[in-house]
Amino acid sequence: MKKWTHPGGKLRELGAESLTDAELLAILISTGTKGKSAENVAKEILDKFGSFKGMVYV
Repeated sequence: MKKWTHPGGKLRELGAESLTDAELLAILISTGTKGKSAENVAKEILDKFGSFKGMVYV
């Protein structure tokens, strides 16, 4: 399987249904912070809230 450097490439080639919640959120985040990629930031957010739905009901 091809390894993408950012989930946007995976989105273009395989479609949204092929992405994890963390990858979709990383696309919205766009860039990370110093020392953390957008995917790592997205994973931390989802770990904290459990899911997209969990983010809504804070």
